[in-house]
Amino acid sequence: MSSDYTRNSSETGSQNSRPLSSIDRRNFLKTAGAGLGVTAIAGCSGSDDGVLTFGCPYVQSGFAANYGESAQFGLEMAQEEINANGGINGQDVELLFRDTELSSQTAIQQVRSLIEEDGADFLIGVDSSGVSLQLAPVVKELQVPWVCTHASSPFLTIPEDDHEQAVGNDYTFRNSCSLSQNHYGAAVTARDQTDAERWTMIGPNYAYGTQSYEYFKGFTQGMGLGYEFLDDSVTLPDLGTDDFTPQIRRVLENDPEGVLISLWGGDLVTFLGQAQNTEFFDVVDAPLMMLGAATDVLNPMGDTMPDGLWAGTRYWALPNESSEANQTFVQKFLDQHDKIPSYNAEGAYRGLYLFKKAIEAAGSSNTDDVVGSLEGIQHSGPVGEYTIDSDSHQAGVPSSWGKTSYSEERGVSVLEPFEPVDTSPDTLNSLLEEGTGGRWPAGL
Repeated sequence: MSSDYTRNSSETGSQNSRPLSSIDRRNFLKTAGAGLGVTAIAGCSGSDDGVLTFGCPYVQSGFAANYGESAQFGLEMAQEEINANGGINGQDVELLFRDTELSSQTAIQQVRSLIEEDGADFLIGVDSSGVSLQLAPVVKELQVPWVCTHASSPFLTIPEDDHEQAVGNDYTFRNSCSLSQNHYGAAVTARDQTDAERWTMIGPNYAYGTQSYEYFKGFTQGMGLGYEFLDDSVTLPDLGTDDFTPQIRRVLENDPEGVLISLWGGDLVTFLGQAQNTEFFDVVDAPLMMLGAATDVLNPMGDTMPDGLWAGTRYWALPNESSEANQTFVQKFLDQHDKIPSYNAEGAYRGLYLFKKAIEAAGSSNTDDVVGSLEGIQHSGPVGEYTIDSDSHQAGVPSSWGKTSYSEERGVSVLEPFEPVDTSPDTLNSLLEEGTGGRWPAGL
């Protein structure tokens, strides 16, 4: 895999520099890092050339490349707006994009290169839960603030000493909806919108897929719904599977009433196309698609998306009542890209503005100052107002659920009705304690 990347920076802007007494972190890493094995200096960040550099590791190739593309669109929109309005503390924003290939090894190599060779000051991105869990310890080692805008494993924001699978640390933050928040929404939707009592799952064969099933079970059991779970019929196809016939057959053989579908991106598009050529949607009373309302699925499905399916996403661009901030964001995105923005575009867009607020509130791009500023920060964006928890570093944002309905006006399916699902950390934690005995914590 080539380590080529896209460099995106403004050619104009303030030339404010750091005091001469400050350590030039990017030059130190280039020179001392290789010779002495030093990878980071605590408390040092920000460049001396009037630019703040953000490393952006996203998937940019393969079946999920549209997720990275959406994130890049959102970040570039935010970059353009910020630089046109004086930058961050007078410093322009530069974006460096790298392809993670949905590989932990590649992501770690790319991030090390971004920090040690290119002198990136901050990190924003990552699409895969499995990748994020491997990357977090490296971010801790490099001591670089990272806002995760997509990967959703709760263990990313659980302090590493609190659970054997946890990797949360001082430098890792998430501004997007986590798996536990999204699966609470799934449990509420199953309870309130379906009559299904026998459940199974089709999900991807990595952390997100396995955790999806456990969290959905945990929340429904914590709610006391009394569902029967057909564990032996759960199927976990590999990412990039091109034939879901065996999984579809296995589900139908076990006659479930409800199926949690946690496939996403191109895999979900492929699955939906193949399932429509079988009895799947006739036999299964309640297909519940965790990320079926992601526009990265809706756009390629077009008018072939089945109507009347309950589908979730982590941000819905077309709610019943939309704030001015959301309306402006959506319209600008439509004008530039001729499609509705995805949750990944919104999360990336908002992530850069979150860094902007934190850096300006700190009055500095010093690492320790920015970390301190991010902890407990209140922020808002197209998704609405939210707070980054000071302990877990997880954003308190709702999940979005609704029923698919094709819109002739939009040329894609939309959610009608649309049901945002929000709750408190205390509710999530207590339900999971009741439903799983604390084995699967909420992560906020």
